[in-house]
Amino acid sequence: MVINGVELEELDIFDANTMERYEKAMDKVVKSTQEYKELKGSEIVRKECEVIFKCFNELFGEGTDKKIFGDKINIITCLKAFEELVEQINSKQDELEKLTSKYSPNRAKRRSKK
Repeated sequence: MVINGVELEELDIFDANTMERYEKAMDKVVKSTQEYKELKGSEIVRKECEVIFKCFNELFGEGTDKKIFGDKINIITCLKAFEELVEQINSKQDELEKLTSKYSPNRAKRRSKK
């Protein structure tokens, strides 16, 4: 998986433990965005970036944030990297849906009528 031009290990999102880590990390990111409304702009940027740094560290191991972002605390870079992560995970989930849709009850029922 490549994020912000940095090669990271592939996340096996089909593994239940990995999926659980991913879901928890995403929940933390979503919840945090609602907590910072009363802060100054620079504080919001710092807090948002820190949450994204933690997300990457939880998913890929401690220090991943430094590999991806270096010492920069740039909200645009963080959001783009986060978007890349989510898009890559979503494409894997789409792959799973394609496989499982072949065996959905509606499809099986339709095929049995033929």
